[in-house]
Amino acid sequence: MKPIIEEIYNTVLSENADSELNSIITRLCDGRGNINIMLPSLQAFFVATCSLRIKAPIVVRMNVEREHYRLVAKDLLAFMGENVFLFPDYKKETAAVSGFVSKSKQTFDGSYRALALSQVGVYLINDAVSKYKVSDKKIDDEWLEIAVGQKINPNKLLELFISWGYEVVDHCVATSMVSMRGGIFDFFPTHSKEPLRIEFFSDTIESIRYFDLETQRSTNKRDAVKIQKPLVLTKGGKSKSLGLLIEERCKNKLYITPRLVGPSLGGVQDVTLFYEPLVFKEMGTALFQKKAKEISKNLSSLFLFNDTKNKFLDSPFNRLTADLSSGFTIPSFNLACLVVPTRKKPWASNSSKKEGLAISSLSELGWGDRLVHQDFGVGVYRGLSLVGDKENQEENIKIEYADGGVVYVPVGRFNRVHRYVGVNESLPNLSKLGTGAWERQKELAKKSASEVVEHLVAIHAARSSPRGFEYLKENSLFDQLEDSFPYEETPDQITAIDDIYKDLSQKNPMDRLVYGDVGFGKTEVALRAAIRVIVSGRAVFFLTPTTILSDQHYITCLNRLGALGVEVELLSRFKNKKEQRLILERLHQNKIDLLIGTHRILGADVPTENLGLLIVDEEHRFGVKDKETIRKLKKRVDVLTLTATPIPRTLQQSLVGIRDTSRIETPPTDRLPIETFVQHFDWAPIKEVLHAELRRGGQAYFLHNNIEQIPFYLEKLQALFPKSTIAVAHGRVSSRELEKTILSFFSGEIDVLLCTTIIESGLDVQNANTIIINEAQNLGLAQLYQIRGRVGRGKKQAFCYLCIPKKLSLMPEAFQRLRAIEHHTALGSGYGVAMKDLEIRGAGSLFGYKQSGQISRIGFELYNKILSEVLNKKQGEVLVEEKEKPVIVFSGSAFIDDLYMPLVQDRLAFYQKISNALEVKELYKIKEELLDRFGVFGKNIENLFLLTETQCLLFPHPVSKCLVSSTSVVFIFDAETKSLDPEQFLKALREAAKHQSSPFQIVPDKSGTLKISFKTTSLDLASGLALNFSKKFSVIVSNVSL
Repeated sequence: MKPIIEEIYNTVLSENADSELNSIITRLCDGRGNINIMLPSLQAFFVATCSLRIKAPIVVRMNVEREHYRLVAKDLLAFMGENVFLFPDYKKETAAVSGFVSKSKQTFDGSYRALALSQVGVYLINDAVSKYKVSDKKIDDEWLEIAVGQKINPNKLLELFISWGYEVVDHCVATSMVSMRGGIFDFFPTHSKEPLRIEFFSDTIESIRYFDLETQRSTNKRDAVKIQKPLVLTKGGKSKSLGLLIEERCKNKLYITPRLVGPSLGGVQDVTLFYEPLVFKEMGTALFQKKAKEISKNLSSLFLFNDTKNKFLDSPFNRLTADLSSGFTIPSFNLACLVVPTRKKPWASNSSKKEGLAISSLSELGWGDRLVHQDFGVGVYRGLSLVGDKENQEENIKIEYADGGVVYVPVGRFNRVHRYVGVNESLPNLSKLGTGAWERQKELAKKSASEVVEHLVAIHAARSSPRGFEYLKENSLFDQLEDSFPYEETPDQITAIDDIYKDLSQKNPMDRLVYGDVGFGKTEVALRAAIRVIVSGRAVFFLTPTTILSDQHYITCLNRLGALGVEVELLSRFKNKKEQRLILERLHQNKIDLLIGTHRILGADVPTENLGLLIVDEEHRFGVKDKETIRKLKKRVDVLTLTATPIPRTLQQSLVGIRDTSRIETPPTDRLPIETFVQHFDWAPIKEVLHAELRRGGQAYFLHNNIEQIPFYLEKLQALFPKSTIAVAHGRVSSRELEKTILSFFSGEIDVLLCTTIIESGLDVQNANTIIINEAQNLGLAQLYQIRGRVGRGKKQAFCYLCIPKKLSLMPEAFQRLRAIEHHTALGSGYGVAMKDLEIRGAGSLFGYKQSGQISRIGFELYNKILSEVLNKKQGEVLVEEKEKPVIVFSGSAFIDDLYMPLVQDRLAFYQKISNALEVKELYKIKEELLDRFGVFGKNIENLFLLTETQCLLFPHPVSKCLVSSTSVVFIFDAETKSLDPEQFLKALREAAKHQSSPFQIVPDKSGTLKISFKTTSLDLASGLALNFSKKFSVIVSNVSL
C-alpha cells in the first residue's frame, strides 16, 4: 500500500506538471530555499514530500516545543505510514531507577541505530537531543539471521545475547531481555515492536513466533528473522554529540524552527508561499459539507482526512481515514487537505476487557507467605515438594502449621487453597492440626457472617417497601441532556444507563454501584439518572468526599443541567454560614433540584423529605458516622454509588452478590495512555519537564503530601519559574482561599498547583497534563492510580513522574506498588489496580461491621465464601454442598518437571489452572498455552493432563474415585447413584464398558456403592482406558434419562 503523501504528490503533479510544488521541493532538496510556515501538518507535508523525492535518509533538525514536535511526528506518520524515527529527550523524561524501564531510551537507541545504518526514512531530532553524546565508532551492520530448521545451540545463543547486553529474566517484559526455559527461547530485540519466541527441538529451530507481553501467548509465526546487535551509547571514552555526528555523516538535512522549514537556519533565501490553515473544531456535518463544497469550487486536488464514518461518499474529495492535527489549503498548488471534524467524539468500544488477577491466584506466592487451606487453616507456604517414589511422583504444595505440622496438597485439591489476604499488614497465628480449633474458628466466622446478613436482610426488607411514587419514563429534557453530551455513549455507558433506568422503574428503591476508570463517563451516567428523578418532582443529592470534588461536580452539573432549567446548588465549606442558611431555606421550599456537597449535606438540618436520589462518589472515603447516615437513607431513597478503583469492600459486595453493579471499561478514542516514569528526585529534570509543559501552554501538578514542607517547595518552584503563577492547595488552606485557588486553576490562571493528596478525587482540568508525585513510595497503589488520573483527560499526551528520594532503598511493597503503577498504564486499568492493591496491602475494614477480626483469622476469600453461603441460605436458597472433582489415584508420575518449567511461580499458576478446570475445553486451552510458552512436554505432564481430562469428564456424574494402576482400572461411584434409576444406570455402565478392549466386572464395594473394574497389563494402557471409558460413559449417560 503506497503512502498517502505519494497519492497527494502525484495528484498535484497530474494537474500541472510544472507545479510550484515540484519547484519548491526541488529547491528544498538541493538546499536552496526555506519555507516560512508554522503549521505542524504543513511542515510534515513538505518533509514527507522531500522524503518521497529523495528516497534516502533525511534528518530533520527541530527547534520547537515538545508538543509541536509531537504533532509534526504524528502528521508525518499520517502522510508516510512508516519509517518515521523519533529521538525522545529521554534524559528529561526519566532518571534511572534500578528495576524500572525507560521506554524513551529504547526508542532513542532504535532510531539512532536506523540512522547509523542509513535506513531510509525521516529522523526527527530536537535541538536538546542533538547535544546527547554518542559513540564515535561506526556501527557495524551486525545481524544474526535465524530461520526455522536451522541448527544452533540454545546455550550458545543465550551467551551471545548476554554479550550483547541482554538481561536474563524469567519472563520478557521489555526490550533487551532474554529468557530460556527448556526448549523455549524468548527475547525482545531493541529494534522490534514485539518480543520473539524460538522453539527448539534439541539444537534445531522448530518454530519462530511473536508473542504478547501481557499474556505471554504467541501471536504470529515467522519462517525467519534478522536480529540486530544492540546499540550501546557511550558513557565515556571517545564520543561526539549526536548533532555533530549527523553533520559529518548525513547528506540530507532539513531544519524546522518556529518560523522556517528548510535546509539551513540562515543564509538561504526564503521561498514565499501562501497557505491557509483550516480548523473546523466542533463544526456540525452540514456546515462542514458546505465549507468543503465552497473550497472544492476553486481547487482541484482535494483530500479529506479522518473520514472514518464514510459520511462524504458523494464529495469530490479523495477520502482518507488517516488523521491530521489540522487541515490547510495552498492555492498555488491547487491543493486542499481538510480534516473531518468530530462534533460528537466517538468513544472506543473495541478495547479488550482484561480481568485483574484473581484474589485466590497463587502465581505470585513466595516462600514463607501465609496460605489458607479451607480444611486445615492458616499455614506457611514451604514450596512445592515431590511426593512418592521415583515411579510414582506428583508435586504437592507443602504447608507448614504450628508445632511443626505439615500438610501436602495435591494438584487435584489446589482449589481448597488460597493466599491469605487479611485486613492489614499483621499476620495471623498459625493453625494447629488435629485440635478442632480451625473448625471452631470457621463456626465463629459463620456466626459473624450471620450477623452481617441479618443486618443486610433488614435493610433489604425495609427497601422492599414501595417508594410510593413512580418516576417519569419519558420527558423532552431526557433527549435534550443526551443531545448536549459531546460524545457518543460507549456500550458500557449505555448498559449502565439502561440498568439504572430499569432500577428506577422498579417499585423498590435502587442500590447500584457503577465502577469504571477515571474519565470513562461515570458522571454522565449519574446525570442521566438525576434528570429522570428531577423531572419527576424529586430532589437529588450528589455527595462527594472533598470540597474540591464538590466544586468540580458543581461546575459540571451547572453547565450540563443548569441550561435545562435545573436549579443546581453547592453546599460545602466553600459556603459561609449565611450562605448555607439561605441554601437550606430554598431546599425546604423545594426550590433546589440538585444539591451537591460534602458530608455537610448529610447534616441533621438538611431536609430529605423530597429526596429521591442520592448519588455517592467514592463512598469508601467517608467516615463511619456518614456511612451510617447513608445506610439509613438507603431504606427509602434510591442510591447510586460511583467509584474508579473498587476497594475491598466493593469487591466483596460484588463477589457475594450483595449489590447490583455496572462496570464501565471502554475508554475514549482520543485518550492516550499516560506515560509514567519512576525516577529519583532531582530539581534539574523536574525543572525541564515542568518547563516543557508550560511552554506548550499547559498546566501542571506538583504533589508533596507533607503540609509542613510545602513552603519549602513553594519557594523553590517560585525561584525556578519566576514568571509563572504557582499556587498551593491543601487541607489547612481556608475554605475561601481554597475555592479561589481551585477555580483559578480550572480557568487556567494558575500554571503549577503545589498540592497534597487533596486533589486525589475530582479535579478534571483538561489543560493539566503533567503531574509530579514526590515521595511516591509512601502512597498506596489505588491512591497513586487516582492521583495520576488527574492528568490525561484530553487529547494531549500526559506525563506522570513518580519521584523517590535519592539513595533510598525501596521496601518490597513500595517496589511492587511502583512497578504495578508503571505497568498499569493501559486505559481501563483501574480494576486491575484495585485487585493488585488488595494483594499488596490487605482487605482493610469492610462494611463498617465487626468483620475485620474474623477476616484476620481466616482470610478474605474464605470469609467471602462463608458470607455468601449464609446469605443464600437466609434468602431461602437450597444450599448444595460444593461438588468436588473425583479423586484419581495414579500409580505413576504426573507433575510438571522443574527442568521444563524452572520457575516455581509458573508451576503454581499452571497447577492452579489445571486444578480449577471443570470442562475438557478449558483443559485444552491450558494445554495449548503450556505448549506455546514452554514447548513440547514429556510423559509426566502428559499423564497430568490425561488424568485431569478424566476428572473433567467424570465431574458431572456420580463418580467419587478412580484408581489407575498397571494391573487394573477401578471406578467407584458415590451414594448419589441410589437415587438414580438402577436399571438405566447399569445399562449405561455396561454399554460404556463394552467399548473397551479389557474384561470388566461390576460389583458393589464394602460400603454398598457400585464399582466397575477393568484388568490391564500396563500403566499406559490403564491410563488410556480410564480416559476412553470416561469419554464413552459421559456421552451415554448424557443421552439417557436416569
